[in-house]
Amino acid sequence: MYCEQCGKRFSETAKFCPYCGNAVGIADSIQSQQSVKQEMSTPTSLGTKQGSTPASHEAKQEQKYVGFWARFAASFLDWILINILCIPAWIFLIYRAQYPSGLDDSDVEGTILLYSALYILAQIILLVLWFVKRASVGKMAISAKIVDAKTGGAPTKKQLIGRYFAYLLSSLPLCLGFLWVGFDSKKQGWHDKLAGTAVIYVGDN
Repeated sequence: MYCEQCGKRFSETAKFCPYCGNAVGIADSIQSQQSVKQEMSTPTSLGTKQGSTPASHEAKQEQKYVGFWARFAASFLDWILINILCIPAWIFLIYRAQYPSGLDDSDVEGTILLYSALYILAQIILLVLWFVKRASVGKMAISAKIVDAKTGGAPTKKQLIGRYFAYLLSSLPLCLGFLWVGFDSKKQGWHDKLAGTAVIYVGDN
């Protein structure tokens, strides 16, 4: 060991320099302790940086919101499927029209009741799909799903039911609430904003 003050060599077990009396042993001890602390803190800081990498990576993976035309295509497909489900009502009406006596009020009423029942069934199926898959058949076809607008997670059933009935508000003023999807930054319609939901792509779309 060499003295920092006089530069002479002496025993490593000595706490003081025998030549100048400098307390080099204490200084070296303090210096070594500081070195140990720095070495111990280095892996922690590295670990913090490494640990922050996935978080920053996840932040870059922003949700991709589904635009107006994609949602229009999905809704159009849902509309087609709903009308296919209601075909038996039209078949009944056409069948009754073949009778020589023609259609009477009871036939028309029966057709309306049958169509209404099938339409309600289609809406129930739609809600069930929202609850289970967070998407209608049309949305599943474009790989989209409904999420909570704030958390990006699954919306509550209360939100989904509210979203369904908010469709009425979106459709009343010339469907302006649906058209709003094309102008909103998060591609939300009025029904989405009222329910606190958004529609995003799933996977790599």
